[in-house]
Amino acid sequence: MSVICCGTRTSRVSSYRPHHSPPWLLSFFFAIQHLLVQASLLCTCHYLLLQARPLAPQEQSRLLANSLFACGIATSLQSGLGTRLPLVQAPTFELLIPALILSKHQPSNETSRNDTTRSLFCQGNGCDKLHRGTQPVKEVSGALVVSGGLQAFFGVTGLCGWILQNCGPVILASALSIIGLSCYKPAALFCSTNWAVSLSLISLTAFLSQTLRSCYLPVCTWRRKEGVRKKYAPIFRMLSIFIPVTCIIIASKVLDHTAELPAFPVTDRLGHNGSMLVEGPRQDSLSGLGENNTQRNPWFQVPSIGAWGWPEFSLQTLSVGIAMALTSTVSSMGCYVVCARVLRCPSIPRHASNRGISIEGVGNVLSGLLGSVCGAGSSIPNAGLAGLTQVGSRHSVQFSALLFVVLGCSPKLCEFLMSIPFAVHGGVFCITYSMAVGAGVSYFLYTDIDSGRNIFIVGFAVFMALLVPRRLEADPGQLATGWPILDLFLLSILTVPTFLGGLFSFVLENTIPGTLLERGLHSLITFWVPVSGEDTPKARQEELVKSYSLPNALTRPFPAVYPFSQLFPPSHVSLEGPVEVEKLLKAKPSGKDPELG
Repeated sequence: MSVICCGTRTSRVSSYRPHHSPPWLLSFFFAIQHLLVQASLLCTCHYLLLQARPLAPQEQSRLLANSLFACGIATSLQSGLGTRLPLVQAPTFELLIPALILSKHQPSNETSRNDTTRSLFCQGNGCDKLHRGTQPVKEVSGALVVSGGLQAFFGVTGLCGWILQNCGPVILASALSIIGLSCYKPAALFCSTNWAVSLSLISLTAFLSQTLRSCYLPVCTWRRKEGVRKKYAPIFRMLSIFIPVTCIIIASKVLDHTAELPAFPVTDRLGHNGSMLVEGPRQDSLSGLGENNTQRNPWFQVPSIGAWGWPEFSLQTLSVGIAMALTSTVSSMGCYVVCARVLRCPSIPRHASNRGISIEGVGNVLSGLLGSVCGAGSSIPNAGLAGLTQVGSRHSVQFSALLFVVLGCSPKLCEFLMSIPFAVHGGVFCITYSMAVGAGVSYFLYTDIDSGRNIFIVGFAVFMALLVPRRLEADPGQLATGWPILDLFLLSILTVPTFLGGLFSFVLENTIPGTLLERGLHSLITFWVPVSGEDTPKARQEELVKSYSLPNALTRPFPAVYPFSQLFPPSHVSLEGPVEVEKLLKAKPSGKDPELG
């Protein structure tokens, strides 16, 4: 079904590119849309972490506000100085899983280490000592600071750009598919709190974004030189998350006061990575985190460094911090590729990817200092949102960053985010993470998928990336090297499917022989064509500059020497994508197909 309500071809705006600036009113709604998706990650990660090491109820909103404040600053830095892609910074499962493992291995944990299903909530006479609950915050904050420092090092040294240069379509297809599939268990368990709500959200979003994708509505814009102009945009598609989520939140609030709803099952508690169950207190199926918070939070409170205590460092936090850096870096590089792919941008150049990881390191250090327990990495759901709505404006993302900072200064307003139904989070994950899976599958187009080599690499990487974490979560005690610090590090990285999928596919793709055509690296294969339709070097360079380049005023003071050369391209050298086909052709001469002889 294709419906075009009004407007001519020249007056229609089908999408917003990174360098476009939508009207202010639309940018406001786009920012709210990013906030709603951000809230799903924020509330989910805080909920899972607080299941293991709970805080006093009045502190939950304050902790969430600190995280939102840190994510706002990190988003502003990333979209302005990092990759320059419209990427929102948010807590990620790749940072959450090591944090959960660290919190469960603390000596201060009074629960037996062998009793992983027992409730970890404060019980008995010791509950008046809730200040002890800030101890895991300080420990996880220390791990985040270590992780941020390592990520900054990875970016400055050019390691991330080198890795992306050697990632062909087979690696990208496997890694991106795993990034999307790794969230299916948390999404399913959250949806199971109320399938009617989740399916309604998914169905309505699909209807607005796909069936009504060509329905253009008038939008008035004003510029000083041109005055008022009428444009036509696919509003239903561009707000395909905002409209359903808003309607369902309003309906759920009405139902909460007019009908009795089934309780959230006690056994349906998410553990780390969504597959271990943790028993917890009973909650309503449409309630969020903050329903039982009876104490009042301040309307305005600016997060301050060290408010939760200064980060604590130990061998445990060091090992988990290293694991966080590795897993988050792999996930973020995949997010860069997803965002560029779904927005039809050029492949991200190595300088932009190095800057992006470095800026993420700064964001994680800031998160640790502010007491945020979930960190800040490039958000796959928000990248999926950009692909779903085709709203990839850098202007809108910076607007959302400002909104995050403002809301982060009000723990009282953050209580609203904590009251969003669990089923809404599950529906949002189903929609947005599926875009990452689709982006990964699309890279099979460039490879010889009939090749036994490629079938083995993809199948083995995907299967093992899901198998290994599942087994270690079922019996983490089987990983015993005799050195607890090493056990903690290995458990932190081997239970993250994204890291394993990227590692297996990268090693196999670069060690198993194969022809360039088989691997999708032949010079005749084109990964991206400029939106303008002119496939010329000049058109490609213009698109690269619009998408990734920094203002000259920022790059001019830095000399073109190492390590600055890894962050800023020399003025006389054109930007280059991560898969540089011409260089690969020279570096890896083609040979005979090992299967055909």
